[in-house]
Amino acid sequence: MTDTLSPVDPLLTTAAVPVTTPVTAVVVTRGRTGYLTTTLRALASQTRRPMRVLLVDVAPGEDQHVGLVLDQVFATAPQPVPRLATVRAPHARTFGEAVTAGLTTLADAVDERPTPWLWLLHDDSAPAPEALARLVRTVSNAPSVAVAGCKQRTWTEPERLLEVGVRTTRSGRRHADVEPGELDQGQHDGRTDVLGVGVAGALVRRDVWDALGGTDPALGPFGDGLDLSRRARLAGHRVVVVPTAVVRHAQAAYHGLRPARGGARDGDGPAPPEVDLDGDGEPDSADPTRSFAARRYALLHSRLAGAPLALLPAVVVMVVAAAALRCLGQIALKRPRLALAEVRVALLVLLRPMPVVRARRRARASRAVSRRTLRPLQAGWRDVWRQSRDRRLARREARRVTSAPSELELRELAALATRRRVTAAVVLVLLVAASAVALGRLVGPVVAGAPLVGDALARATTSLGDVWDAATSGWVSGGVGSPGPADPLVVVLAALAAVLGGDPGAALATVVLGGAVIAGVGAWFAAGAATRSVGVRAWAALVWASAPTLLLAVGDGRVGAVLAHAALPWVALGLARAVGVQRVDQVLSGISTARRDERLDADAEAEARAAAAAERWDTASHARVGGGRSTDPTAGPATAAPPSPPPGDEAHVETPVRGVPEVPAPRGPVSGAVVAAAPVTHDPAPASTDEERAPALVGAPDPTGSVAAAAGAALALAVVTAAAPVLLVPALVLLVLVATVVPRARLRVLATAVPSLVLLAPLLAEAGARGVEGVRLLLADPGPAAAAAPATTLERLLGVPTDPAALVPAALPGVLAQVWPYLGGAVLLALAAAALLRGRAVARGVRTCWAVAAVGVGAGVLVQALPATVTADAVAPAWTGATVSLTLLGLLGAAVLGADGMTDRLARQTFGWRQAVVALGTAAGVVAVTTALVGWGWSARMSDAATLRALSAPVVPVVGQQGAQSDAASRILSLEARADGTVGWALLRADGDQQVDHAAAVATRGVTGPLDAPSAVERDDAATEVDALAARLAQGAAGDVAPDVAALGVADVLVPGVREDAPAARAARSRLVGVLDATAGLERVTHDGSGTLWRVRAAEGTAVASWARVLPAGADVVDPVAEPVAADARRGGTTLPAGDGDRVLVLAERADAGWRAWLDGRPLPAADAGWRQAFALGPDGGTLEIRHVTPLRTPWLLALGATTLVTLLLALPLRRRRGVRT
Repeated sequence: MTDTLSPVDPLLTTAAVPVTTPVTAVVVTRGRTGYLTTTLRALASQTRRPMRVLLVDVAPGEDQHVGLVLDQVFATAPQPVPRLATVRAPHARTFGEAVTAGLTTLADAVDERPTPWLWLLHDDSAPAPEALARLVRTVSNAPSVAVAGCKQRTWTEPERLLEVGVRTTRSGRRHADVEPGELDQGQHDGRTDVLGVGVAGALVRRDVWDALGGTDPALGPFGDGLDLSRRARLAGHRVVVVPTAVVRHAQAAYHGLRPARGGARDGDGPAPPEVDLDGDGEPDSADPTRSFAARRYALLHSRLAGAPLALLPAVVVMVVAAAALRCLGQIALKRPRLALAEVRVALLVLLRPMPVVRARRRARASRAVSRRTLRPLQAGWRDVWRQSRDRRLARREARRVTSAPSELELRELAALATRRRVTAAVVLVLLVAASAVALGRLVGPVVAGAPLVGDALARATTSLGDVWDAATSGWVSGGVGSPGPADPLVVVLAALAAVLGGDPGAALATVVLGGAVIAGVGAWFAAGAATRSVGVRAWAALVWASAPTLLLAVGDGRVGAVLAHAALPWVALGLARAVGVQRVDQVLSGISTARRDERLDADAEAEARAAAAAERWDTASHARVGGGRSTDPTAGPATAAPPSPPPGDEAHVETPVRGVPEVPAPRGPVSGAVVAAAPVTHDPAPASTDEERAPALVGAPDPTGSVAAAAGAALALAVVTAAAPVLLVPALVLLVLVATVVPRARLRVLATAVPSLVLLAPLLAEAGARGVEGVRLLLADPGPAAAAAPATTLERLLGVPTDPAALVPAALPGVLAQVWPYLGGAVLLALAAAALLRGRAVARGVRTCWAVAAVGVGAGVLVQALPATVTADAVAPAWTGATVSLTLLGLLGAAVLGADGMTDRLARQTFGWRQAVVALGTAAGVVAVTTALVGWGWSARMSDAATLRALSAPVVPVVGQQGAQSDAASRILSLEARADGTVGWALLRADGDQQVDHAAAVATRGVTGPLDAPSAVERDDAATEVDALAARLAQGAAGDVAPDVAALGVADVLVPGVREDAPAARAARSRLVGVLDATAGLERVTHDGSGTLWRVRAAEGTAVASWARVLPAGADVVDPVAEPVAADARRGGTTLPAGDGDRVLVLAERADAGWRAWLDGRPLPAADAGWRQAFALGPDGGTLEIRHVTPLRTPWLLALGATTLVTLLLALPLRRRRGVRT
């Protein structure tokens, strides 16, 4: 410590203002900061000097000798000079600790009575010359005042206010009565008593400071003044603000301008190194988010320390809930670092309660009045609502003033919007009409409740809970059950069903019947990222909606392929917006138009003068250039060539908007992004003015990339890959390709794959566990496997993945019928190839689109070459339609980019072959779309090639469904007699085959061998037993079949009806019905349009048909002495009665290590019952619970939920707002 006494005692100086209250000014600094000299000079310029100035240096490390700065500043100050002292306190963590440490060290070194008042200053708080005098006068006139604060203004713009006292709500939230950047016009100078004041510039009575123990050390630099004022109030003292006492406060800690460690900034000077070019009162280098965690901690600490004891538990709960909600809000505002800070700070406050305990103890020790005395000084909910409303209106007005176009520009933008909306409505009507013509016969029955089915579509379950269980249980319930992950598509359908009111059937119907409309709408918006021409966008939407791969998928009920096709345009749109290359609607600014008109007038005058000169001199040397301007070096002033434009003046050059091809100057209403091509003027460019700096284009802001769009693309990509896992690897390849093209948005682009990888994690884990054969799992289609005739590579390039006969009207002649489905693809391929000839403006985009198409073609070749599923007892390739959709996406994108701005480009060319070629291409495009939609509607109504249909009657008679819905949860064995003499079987759990009973993981398990030469695996014991039983029933079983049938959990046997126009099938069915009527153990129950149903009844004794049965230990599974187990055991538990001796619990499901059973919470050991799952069960009864447990199911669900929630929040188009000081 150094102590420098002034040579003249200010108390004895006649020239000094009489000192009635001695004051010690305490300045706390962290080394030689850029603010310190300015603050000390302001202190030295006070009209009323403090008795002592104490400078406390808290910088760690070596001594920076800040006392020299103090001595130098006051060496030039006028007399009297106060006593100067410098103290080092490197271990002080907060401002209050530094003040206390400095006063203690000073008291130990100087044997004199301490002053009764402390004037507290930060190194970045420079007081006005009369600040101390105003404060002293106030406290002298009001002895009850213990804390007097200053009015704070900004450092860089001293006319702007920071605060005039502090107010909070009852919950502790700071209520800012001063708006950011508000000018000081004396509007707040009437304030006196306040809840709190800032500690910077505060005059505090020394005995009160000591009694309160200074500031709360847990608060740090934020909220310490409010806490000190609040405790002073509760101790019975007054706290006032003195508006006439002004302090310039830089708020370096709030703005994040303090160094993280060590001694601060270099360069001691009269002003800090920060600048404020925009004059808003905040340094341009300020970043308040750097101090967010510390400010949030101080707020939560204050709430816990100031809450009444009875409400403390509720406050703790509110802190936890607020942390979660605010974390989600920060994510929605695209501030992940602050989101983590919200959670981390809340945990830090709650897991370290001792600072709160000490703060409450300190406040309780000094409190002399009730907390109710603070309420008049606190802000109410009306104040909060009023402030929120005013700020919202102010922001709206600011946006209107700064960015609103003029009336003329608004009219032009409105014309663009009207034309865009009308065209979109026309496209929507066309798509709805085409879908109504093609699928209208199905809409009525589906609305009435009939389920949709097709070759690749089974009916949906009736319960959303069943769909979710199937999606997450790791058990596929088709047949006798199989372990394995469900198709990721089931998760998407569950989410869609939840949105549509919990009806899975409505979700399937919406996707299939509305597939063309949904796809067309998506293509309309996606095409808008490549062009603002409404005609091109309409054509692109119709082409995408009429793609043969989509229409064929709709006809077969391939819900995965339809959903992937519909979602692909949204992926493209999201990625385009994510990297900031989308087109936007902009029109030429009125200011730019005015400048252009002035130049055009000047050019016209110059042209007239040049023409007159040419006639007068009649010289052939006058070459006309531009607007009639002569290049003759001998011409007079009127004909002299214009000077070259000055450097930087680009008025004579067409300046393309980022991502927008060059277009000519507008003539009348402007469509799309427009750039003026202004001619060169004769006059030199004037100096830059506000009008010159005004934007040339107004309307939508220039694209800069969007995190929200990237999140939207991630969600759409998750839907695409879930619906068609075959597109996962191509999507990853394309994302890497796009990331290399746009390095500035590389992380944003690559992150779009995260939701897809999380959603498909169980499928990827299963594929990885299978090794090389896991490739088949990624190639297979979700849902029921349906055979499809393979297509050639050229056909897939033209958009046709299989036999397109279902899209060809029957009335067409042979040659035309053969080329009909390929017309649209051929036109699209030609237009995409022509787009490669476009210039640099769209060249990169076109090449990227062709890369997408190439990847799609390659993926299709791979799917066709590697058979992956078993259909009709034969190994066949999976559906290639999803890869064809990817190919079409690339070709359509290239064609749209190539067609963008073509009309304006042709307008600048002399009429010739270019216009003819474009007209021919336009006509071909329109004809191709028309033929596709007409052919689809015609063939769908007149042909039976499409297998999609609505069931008009139940598959299983109602009496047969009762067993499946009972506690026994029994099955129905469906036997189908085929014309070739074979019998097919299916085990049903409800009214027909269910979509969730199928999974690619189970279907591909039936294929083995090399990838390019696979074969079907041998059937396992479970399938063999059912095969044998079906054959036995079809041939006429000898003896009672009831025990064998019941052992499969089958309570009913069904022979479905056949079509009237299939005599061979009807004859085979009649023979089978006759055989079953004569079979012992089966009793015919009903015969209706659904088929013939038999109930399983033992000829002697009983046959227990249940999903699970209890048998005596050692008994055969067909033993009639069995007890059924209610299905409630799978839904939380059922009561199992006690028995005699050891027993075995046998399930009619395949054995798997994932099955678990508990009796009264005690796990049951597994037992051997062949292919069936069994558990050893003693004689005890109790609550029985049975579940299939999948490893890592819970972590996957947590990861899926967290990823989905974060992505949804990031996808919200919320703007970041300027933070309010807290």
